[in-house]
Amino acid sequence: MVGTPGNRRTLYSKKVIIEAFLLLLQEKNLNKITVTNICKVADINRGTFYSYYNDPFDLMRSIEEELIEKMMSTINISGEENILNELLKLILINKDLCKIIFNEKNSSHVLNTVLNSAHDITIAEIRKKLPNANETHLEYFFTYSTGGIIKVIRKWINDDMNIPTEEVVQILESMNVMSSQ
Repeated sequence: MVGTPGNRRTLYSKKVIIEAFLLLLQEKNLNKITVTNICKVADINRGTFYSYYNDPFDLMRSIEEELIEKMMSTINISGEENILNELLKLILINKDLCKIIFNEKNSSHVLNTVLNSAHDITIAEIRKKLPNANETHLEYFFTYSTGGIIKVIRKWINDDMNIPTEEVVQILESMNVMSSQ
């Protein structure tokens, strides 16, 4: 039945909508993309688009939520030891999507959401390195660290992910050591 989740036609329609949308995001800012643009590129009618999404922002939210779910399950599987390495590997697997979503102009909240979910683990790690820090200092250090991690990951993505994930993790860890001294 058409519109049923998991139906081949539904899966196909969503796939072409997302592909068209991501193609347009390479050329335009999200706020400049219209449903008409997406439908033209996807070669579908507007009714098909509206069967699944309210507007381009809803579509973007849907794509981001799916990526967040993948990242969160990666964090849960990897444990606290390899969180960054596993996240970077997932980004590498979804390279084309992540290059678009994490682009500065699209201002995605995915990385922020995922890194904030590791708040308690990160605060505990910071507390080990800075045992005399009070809660305010720990929160500021967390904010500083996550902001830096996000910028480094974006740079890595913008540089076409040309260095191995392990090396990016080493760079981030060395920066973290330097900033806690």
